Amino acid sequence: MTTEQIHGHEIIELVSKYPEGIATATLTDIVTHEFGTGARFFTCSAENMSLPELLAFLGERDKVQLRDGLVFPGGSPACSHD
Repeated sequence: MTTEQIHGHEIIELVSKYPEGIATATLTDIVTHEFGTGARFFTCSAENMSLPELLAFLGERDKVQLRDGLVFPGGSPACSHD
């Protein structure tokens, strides 16, 4: 289990590799493998989110789109800082 928080940009970048969409379960498996089961996420304006919370947060801002159990790249670009 990790205690370090991962920036939401990592997930936006990962989802962008799947323009045809990626199943939420598959994304969860990839994220768990990459960052661990206890991974927490932050963005410019929120922190300490689980993956489902992050996806909902990003979906509300059109950074990703959630439809029918799939996650698609959103229409709004990620913010442009490091």
